[in-house]
Amino acid sequence: MDGRMVVLLLMLSILLLSPAPVGGEAQTVHGLTVKLSLESPVTLRCLGPVTLFYLPSKGLAPSPPLSVAPWQEVNGGTIRHQLTWRVDLVDGRIILASEQGDVVTTDLPLMLCSPDGSGFELNGACYPGALILWPEDGLVFFNEVGLEDYVCGVLGSEAYASWPLEALKANAVAIRSYTLYSLGKHGTFDLCDTIHCQVYRGLPEEAVFRTAVTATAGEILRWQGAPINAVYHSSSGGRTRNNEEVWVGTPLPYLRSVEDFDHDGRNYHWPQHYLFSWAELTRALGVAMDRELHLVPFFNAAGERLGFRFYSYLTGKQLRNEELRRILSLPSPNFRIFIYPEETEITQAATLPPGTNLLFTGKGAGHGVGLSQWGAAALAGRGYSYRQILRHYYGPEVVLSESFAFSRAPRLVSW
Repeated sequence: MDGRMVVLLLMLSILLLSPAPVGGEAQTVHGLTVKLSLESPVTLRCLGPVTLFYLPSKGLAPSPPLSVAPWQEVNGGTIRHQLTWRVDLVDGRIILASEQGDVVTTDLPLMLCSPDGSGFELNGACYPGALILWPEDGLVFFNEVGLEDYVCGVLGSEAYASWPLEALKANAVAIRSYTLYSLGKHGTFDLCDTIHCQVYRGLPEEAVFRTAVTATAGEILRWQGAPINAVYHSSSGGRTRNNEEVWVGTPLPYLRSVEDFDHDGRNYHWPQHYLFSWAELTRALGVAMDRELHLVPFFNAAGERLGFRFYSYLTGKQLRNEELRRILSLPSPNFRIFIYPEETEITQAATLPPGTNLLFTGKGAGHGVGLSQWGAAALAGRGYSYRQILRHYYGPEVVLSESFAFSRAPRLVSW
């Protein structure tokens, strides 16, 4: 049987649940809108009673938070939460099919709300708040989630439950501050669930993450009256970096280089070295494969290398260490380069003929700016409080703590 016939039979067998307004607009959730990196089909379990809402037009441009859009309740719009559902997009229509044959289908955006706040399981992971299904080129999943639940989810995805509680509390404040700084980062939604924003995989099972979030509920860091760009990373390799030396931009007083204490962290030394041939390197960098490749390091005023200029007879480009890290998929921008197998380190301008191999070794994991997570764990192990940890990595003078009026985060850190 060809694929088209299978789809036709599927469409004939489903129960069409026609959208019809019966209860007016849905009660708004007023949370963060997070785009989930899920690809249909997805397995869905509702952890409590669920009511369905729809948007009258899928052409309505989404903007965070999506729950304030004019959602209307679907006629008879409840689904049995004891069942497991398969969520898919077929011929532009959302299809929810249960294990017992119940089917819901529509070509309009759907929002699933759990009145008791129990949430959902998506592919086995637990997500609080509301679930929004948006039919576009593919099926897009959004989680409308409260700030504290989101912070808990990110903390459980970005940190380890074995870390001291004070380290987890410091991470929670940094995560919450970065979240509020980044609201609407993607325009049509607040944040994605990947390392581009913050890793978010739903609520963690370990209770210690909720404990850390509850103990710091509403606390954020600010500078000049606004939440700070509280970036953080796994491990710097001994010293964090100034923001303008890693990314192009204005120096920020709360993102200054400080001593790190990550020496006992699992990421302090790279677990492996990275070897690139001349051809692999020029291809990855997008530099023309000419007769020779020239490397010229450039430095800051303190003599620390910020990156390299790469050029051949035909093309050239300048790349910072962080840009090289991303292009070459290295663990961190804290690396050294050696000509291999001679093991001659490149510390000044060098000319590489075809056939040259380069070996990258280094320390740390992540961009190296702001809070070091392994460093925070080490400081907490020495008895530092989460306030002292935050003060060390973000600075005492520029991280302010007075009352700050923000509807989704009213309480601030007080040193």
